[in-house]
Amino acid sequence: PPHPPLTLIVATTPIPTPNTSKISLGIGLHGTLPWPRIKSDMSFFARVTSRPPHPGTTNAIIMGRKTYDSVPANLRPLVKRINTVITRDVESVGERVRRELEERRKRLAAAAAAAATGGNGGQPETDAIVCGGLEEAVQELEGTYAERLGKVFVIGGAEIYKAALGVQGKVRIVMTNVEKLGYREKGDVFECDTFFPVDEELLEEKGWRQASAEEVTEWVGETVTGEWKEEGEVRIQMVGYER
Repeated sequence: PPHPPLTLIVATTPIPTPNTSKISLGIGLHGTLPWPRIKSDMSFFARVTSRPPHPGTTNAIIMGRKTYDSVPANLRPLVKRINTVITRDVESVGERVRRELEERRKRLAAAAAAAATGGNGGQPETDAIVCGGLEEAVQELEGTYAERLGKVFVIGGAEIYKAALGVQGKVRIVMTNVEKLGYREKGDVFECDTFFPVDEELLEEKGWRQASAEEVTEWVGETVTGEWKEEGEVRIQMVGYER
């Protein structure tokens, strides 16, 4: 079966540009997220990226080396997914990632043995590969995993998103909009130093269309309403785009 399109999964926050109508989409600050942990968005990300389309398949998550390193060490590589790390330094990063994968698999095996769960019964696998670029990564995933490959998600950072947006063919974006509760009334924003490569207006100009909540639900495998929800000091909304 043909593979589903590349899907960028990203959380962004609106940053108005003074004296213009342009709104940039902030995604990071000092190598981490600009906002305090949003539990519901983090669990949405974990569920969606690790839920395979069919038994016996495993989803891939493609990320830059800095994004990989922003994952807490004890959680790297992320379980039940093929962690695909893009770096200019394939050799030394590759060695380190393989070492971390071995450690992670040992811990998972020990936990499974303690729970006496037996074989993995078609469960997604935990794996990691390191590549020099996005196209090479997609080719390696398709070549190595073939029909065992599930969905392919691009999870950041900005450079990797930019490369993914330039890919020929169908591309999707699943975006969590994050606003400070005081944004609409007082213009409160989160400080950001890293931005999604396109802003909202550009999405429409470049042939992207906003998907319906039903379509996004189908893409991610769980109900997405498109409604705003408040959590802590933020409100969030899940939306999708397709090109």
